[in-house]
Amino acid sequence: MLMLLLAGFALSAWQMWLLQDEQKAQAQRLTALMTVQAELDQTQRVLSDLTQGQSQIAEALQDVTRRVESQAETLAAVRQQTTEQAAVWQLAEVATLVRMASLALNVFADVQQATGFLRRADEALIGVEGRELIALRAAIASDLTQLARVPSVDRIGLYLTLGQLMNTVPDLPLRRVMLAPKQVPPPTPPPAAGFWGWAQQAWDTLWVRLVGLVDFRRGESVPKPVPTAQAAQDLRQNLLLSLSTAQSALLRLEQPIFDEELRKVDTWVGDYFDPTAAAHQAFLADLGQLKIEIIQPELPTVEASIAALAQVQTPQAVSP
Repeated sequence: MLMLLLAGFALSAWQMWLLQDEQKAQAQRLTALMTVQAELDQTQRVLSDLTQGQSQIAEALQDVTRRVESQAETLAAVRQQTTEQAAVWQLAEVATLVRMASLALNVFADVQQATGFLRRADEALIGVEGRELIALRAAIASDLTQLARVPSVDRIGLYLTLGQLMNTVPDLPLRRVMLAPKQVPPPTPPPAAGFWGWAQQAWDTLWVRLVGLVDFRRGESVPKPVPTAQAAQDLRQNLLLSLSTAQSALLRLEQPIFDEELRKVDTWVGDYFDPTAAAHQAFLADLGQLKIEIIQPELPTVEASIAALAQVQTPQAVSP
């Protein structure tokens, strides 16, 4: 009986131990499940936070995109306005240069200055677009070609040459007195006696005197009288005055006055100064070079460029 009780008690204890062990295992599983549930809840919260963060990022990205687009539109408008203003300033610069070229030609007759202004205007139009602006460049190129054909006038060199002639005026020798060769009568036979002999002698004497009064020069101009000392001084002063007037006419580009003064100098030097002197010949050689100079060539105009510029500046031609 006691053995049965002990066996029952042992069986009960073993079952109790098994039950406690099972309870511990279930408690551990429950703890693990709770831990997993907590991790799942944490993961859910993280996922929710991530979803909310992505939504905020998307909204922020859309806001940044809208701002960038707005700034791009503003920048494009500013760039458009800047381009238009640059085109206006460029056209104003070209208009000023073309008008300066016209002023240099019409007022100062300065071909070099006019050419320089037109070249700067052409350089300012490099890279432009638009039919009217290209036509303006073509007109400027045509006017530059016309200006290149104008013969250059070295006014400074001509002015200095006239100054050198003025310096040589005091050294020009006057024309020397040229006496006609004495007419030697041919030998005559002894006069015959009587009336006819006397008449022959009277005729020979009269003929010799008449021949001595006449200076026979074939193909030569009548020489001017040799001036006195005072007249020579006045003549040299007149030469200096005419050469100085020619210099002034050169600076003012007055071709008729320039030619007339040089003609008077040429006449005076040829009439009153020694043509055999080296200084006289050198003076006339330099004077001859000056007489063939054209100090006021026919100048073209820049009307083609001005007309093309007016076409560009019309309201319908402002935008290319």
